[in-house]
Amino acid sequence: ILTHWEASLPEQIKLAYLPGIGQVRLRLTATGNSKEVLAKLVDEEIAKLPELIGKFIYGYDDDTIEVVVGRLLKQHNLTIATAESCTGGYLAHSITSIPGSSEYFQGGIIPYHNELKQTVLGVDQSSFVEEGAVSEPVVRQMAEKVRELFNADIGVSTSGIAGPTGGSDLKPVGTVWIGYADGKRTLAKKLNFGNERVINIKRFTLSVLYSLHQRLIEID
Repeated sequence: ILTHWEASLPEQIKLAYLPGIGQVRLRLTATGNSKEVLAKLVDEEIAKLPELIGKFIYGYDDDTIEVVVGRLLKQHNLTIATAESCTGGYLAHSITSIPGSSEYFQGGIIPYHNELKQTVLGVDQSSFVEEGAVSEPVVRQMAEKVRELFNADIGVSTSGIAGPTGGSDLKPVGTVWIGYADGKRTLAKKLNFGNERVINIKRFTLSVLYSLHQRLIEID
């Protein structure tokens, strides 16, 4: 997508791709004799990016997805609660790592065992029998139920196979379902990643935060 833009950069500006888990940072470096002129050139090139990759951009400079999501939740005066299975609390940890998160984070639950998904959250037993724990109906219900349980505006959920074992032909290691519910709509998405457990947990968590970001920027 950025091929033409990159090829058209002024000769004073160089682009570096800095990949990390679940994200890629773009760094523009300018060299020359006038800082003012170079800063203007860089700003002009950055201004072209929203039209090209706007749906992929969540922040600039030192923004993290946790900070941006928290900012949007406060901006819209919304609260959130989490129901986590495969992420084991890492999603709640990521959200609450931001100062001031008590303004929007209601709380979370880790019903790791399927029995707790039923007894604490109230997920239908038939969903486990028919689809299994890592499935759309389960994460949809988890998101809806945790939202109600914690009296939050938004509920999000995760259920997946972090690995390195536990997968199958239908649901290989790295498979995750993430859920979202806000009282008006309930959404679920299936994603597939690799075999590294710790990395998968981080990727699962980031996937929820990125999806949540997309929902929040859609709010008028």
